[in-house]
Amino acid sequence: MFEEYLQDSCKFFSLGNEFVKKNDEREARCYYRASVFYAAGAIEAFVNYIADSFAKANNLTQHEICFLNDKTLVFKFDDGLREETKYNPLDQKLRFLIRKFVHNFDFQGSTWVAFMEFKKLRDLLAHPRQLDDETISDEYRKKVAKGLKAIIELMSAVTEGMFQKPLRRQLLDLIPD
Repeated sequence: MFEEYLQDSCKFFSLGNEFVKKNDEREARCYYRASVFYAAGAIEAFVNYIADSFAKANNLTQHEICFLNDKTLVFKFDDGLREETKYNPLDQKLRFLIRKFVHNFDFQGSTWVAFMEFKKLRDLLAHPRQLDDETISDEYRKKVAKGLKAIIELMSAVTEGMFQKPLRRQLLDLIPD
């Protein structure tokens, strides 16, 4: 699913670029915002896919699997040990996966910084505090391009760390120019 969301995000980004060429600011921003949500969905689906895979394979500790799958282990005298839902932030799950599988990753580097900036953009769009969106299309284009690049680079780093091979070329080719 994450691959389709990533492709959808890139398609919306491309459509936004086309509307910029037509000087249609409203439509361009519409497609850039859609691109943001699909890109955010793609990285979330990627992490969830990995988490589900580890749960099925049972090849991480129970606490690690619970963390990735938004669960926590709770002991209650009457019920014993059981899992409860406890949502963990996406960036924390990514940090865990990167620290576990990717050697020498720089959390101060451009990829992580761009991802966190993109996450802030997504959060601002998902939880707006303004009546109107005053972000111009050129600003969206720059932010979405950097965010898509960062997301694809993060996916590839995790994939390479876990499986010793990068993300599929078809997905790497989606990195915006």
